[in-house]
Amino acid sequence: MKQVKLVQHPADELDVVALLKNALSFFRHYGKLLLIVALTGMLAGGIRFLTTPNLYSSSLVLKPTLLSDPEQLELINSWSNLLKKKELPVLAREFNIAEGLLKKVISIKTEELQKSVSPNNFTAFTLTVLVTDTGVLRPLQKGIMYALDNSEYVKDKLAARKTILRSMIQTVQQEITRLSAIQGAVESSLQQNSSGSARFLVSVSDISSQLASLQEKKLNYEENLSFTSGVYVLQNFYTPSKPAHPQLIKLLVIGFGGGLFLGGLLALYLYIKRKLAET
Repeated sequence: MKQVKLVQHPADELDVVALLKNALSFFRHYGKLLLIVALTGMLAGGIRFLTTPNLYSSSLVLKPTLLSDPEQLELINSWSNLLKKKELPVLAREFNIAEGLLKKVISIKTEELQKSVSPNNFTAFTLTVLVTDTGVLRPLQKGIMYALDNSEYVKDKLAARKTILRSMIQTVQQEITRLSAIQGAVESSLQQNSSGSARFLVSVSDISSQLASLQEKKLNYEENLSFTSGVYVLQNFYTPSKPAHPQLIKLLVIGFGGGLFLGGLLALYLYIKRKLAET
């Protein structure tokens, strides 16, 4: 077999050398321009950092009890749209707070913590706000809870649930009163008739057990009534110590990159213009 030898053409070497020479010539002529424009971009990023107000981010973790997650998220998204459209008077009425507080709120966003295909599966979700003043977080949380509990649908559902719980508490209390009266009668009979003491002791023990169970049930109903709400707060808004925005390093990098790109375009334009003039 014949061996094929690859022959390197001098023209290929000349092309590479010419390309390197052109590149060096380009940077020799326009390197300072690229650097100046890039540094100007960094300076613009630094100025943007100094002039942009601090923005603080904080999150609530909520668990709905009446509305499904999609319904709850849709409600909160409607608030976000009102905020974007600067419909602050409408939002202030829904939150039952001063309109001036909402001027310090930049955005409201929400996200499910756990996706579910079931519309009736009540999982938790986060509600994240971006504010210019951390002092608005506490009254804002109260306003959000007020709005979540006071939509017409939720108000009707809460009223119905409270009515049911009060009725159940009343029924259990009546049963407790009845059993207490029976227990008193049995104990009175036990004192008067010692011959049937064993039978009466069993009856008193059964009644005491039933009373204890009813008392526990009543306490559970009362607790549910006290904490009846359209949504439970699993995590309150926290007060951040550092702003989320602006970020100095990010702005400097963006400024430098943007300046370098613009400088490259300008240098390329000048280079092509010079070459055309030479020809």
